[in-house]
Amino acid sequence: MEDYYAYHHRVVAKKRRRRAVIASLAVLALLCAGVGAFYFAGGQQGLAALFSSEPGEAAVGGPAGQPVPDAVPAGTALPAPTPTPAPAPPTAAPDAAPYVPQRLLPAVDAAVWDTAVPVPAPDTMDTGYYNTDFRMAAVPANGTVDDSYFNTVTFAGDSIASGLGLASYKALPNAHYAAYKSAGASSFVYNTTMENAVTGTKETPMETILASQPDYVYVHIGTNDLVNPTGEENFIALYERLIDMLHEQLPGVVIYIQSIPGVQEEVVQTRPGLYAERIMTVNNMVANLALRKGCYFINTQEALAYADGSAIDEYSASDGIHFNPTGYHAWADYLRTHTVWDRRSVYVGQNPYYIYGR
Repeated sequence: MEDYYAYHHRVVAKKRRRRAVIASLAVLALLCAGVGAFYFAGGQQGLAALFSSEPGEAAVGGPAGQPVPDAVPAGTALPAPTPTPAPAPPTAAPDAAPYVPQRLLPAVDAAVWDTAVPVPAPDTMDTGYYNTDFRMAAVPANGTVDDSYFNTVTFAGDSIASGLGLASYKALPNAHYAAYKSAGASSFVYNTTMENAVTGTKETPMETILASQPDYVYVHIGTNDLVNPTGEENFIALYERLIDMLHEQLPGVVIYIQSIPGVQEEVVQTRPGLYAERIMTVNNMVANLALRKGCYFINTQEALAYADGSAIDEYSASDGIHFNPTGYHAWADYLRTHTVWDRRSVYVGQNPYYIYGR
């Protein structure tokens, strides 16, 4: 077993050999760089003549066996160097097409990569308003607002919406109401004088909404418009005009559009336009309208109807269209839990958005 000194001398010798190898490689690299620089600076012709001389021919000077003169006598004119003739360009056949350089992947030039074109839809796919699912476009459940939130809410709609404000039902009596019997979209657009189903006052809807100075407007119409089995496009056009009017006269006010609720199955016998499948299709159109107009869509049908769209029996009034007090309280509870966050809102329990620090 070697001692420390033997081990030390062996390590030192190894380091010296490594340094010698590195120094030799560095010198070799410098020599190669110098030869390369000399070659590209003009010495390539001499080196080429040196290494390409034929047998019987001197590497430098004249033919073999003849001495090279030491110097040219003074005053002797040197002959002009003979220019090297340029190679003649290749001649093509008389009928050959001119040569055109070919690019790799020529199809890329013709590819329309920055243009979008509509894809034809099959006959079975709905387009336009019908490709919006109102259930997916609705405001999700959030924190529960305190009832003081509705102090600055105005409900604009028909007699179905007026049940929320009836004092005897005690659902949301502190809100403001511009709700009228048999009202539809045209009633608001044409500002027809009607009797308020909550207060009993004769009034015009738009003036009543403006006078309430709301922070939020909740619109609920559609049942009266759909009594007839046709006219969805006209209804949506009037609905869109109503939203435009609200935006124009109440800039900055948040607008919620509520879904059209379902009715009892027997109602369809006398009002054929109110069958569940049609109401759900029109709700798709209304949700699309809300998205296009910068409003929030609330799917109140989720709380008031079965999965097939018909009204829940326990919530329905005797006419199968309106709701009883239990139904209106379920509706009010749904509205309390489906609002978008606002710094002015007071929440029951922990504010669900306290993480934002506002």
